[in-house]
Amino acid sequence: MSVLTLAPTPSWGTPVSGDLGIGGSSAEVAATFLNFLCNPALGACPLDYGNFIVTQGTNDFVAVLFTGGLIHSLNQATEPINEPFLLLNFMFFAADPDIALHLTFIPTGVSGQADCFAAPATGQTCTPVIPALVTAANPLGLSPFNLQNLPGAPLSSTASFAVAGIAERISTGELSNFVGRFSASFGVPYQNLLLQLGAGETITSPYEATFEVTVIPEPGTTMLMLGGLLVFAGSIARRRVRK
Repeated sequence: MSVLTLAPTPSWGTPVSGDLGIGGSSAEVAATFLNFLCNPALGACPLDYGNFIVTQGTNDFVAVLFTGGLIHSLNQATEPINEPFLLLNFMFFAADPDIALHLTFIPTGVSGQADCFAAPATGQTCTPVIPALVTAANPLGLSPFNLQNLPGAPLSSTASFAVAGIAERISTGELSNFVGRFSASFGVPYQNLLLQLGAGETITSPYEATFEVTVIPEPGTTMLMLGGLLVFAGSIARRRVRK
């Protein structure tokens, strides 16, 4: 698969927009990486990619509803937390290869640390601290995850994290903003999950994600953003083998 180059002279006709939901596959999570897995029932995957099914779509994503796509795995070394980067072709779609989503930011979680290792109870929340994630932009080593224990017996939990980036219509170079949220559910309290990660283990679970793609309002703003993305593209070495 060739590396996508963002067009330096986009037109301003029909930038990508709409809501998007994906699911149908699983991900493997460790302290410093997240590998999206390849569901054989959905087809083969290139190196470093998992696959998914589009479960909801509006506007430009109606055409890809209930079809497949590919999503690139994430690693803190090349997609650091709480600072800008550029991961070209983070997501794209078999039914419409003219749309690609490029990832540019993963914020830290916002759930605090007071309940991270408390005795499990309903309603607790946690954004864990992971020393390996410490950088100048993330001095506390905060994870991107927001964890929450849910009511019930036995306790269950959810994990979610946010992302942001740029959607491109490849044929014209038009750009839009997107924000997204990944989430997964577990049949145990999140404290169990933290113990697994602390022991160096990985956690594998089905996931789902939703995205909102909105048109960038001003062409001048888009050109400035595009210039920044091109600088990032020129400075990031592609591509390391995922664990």
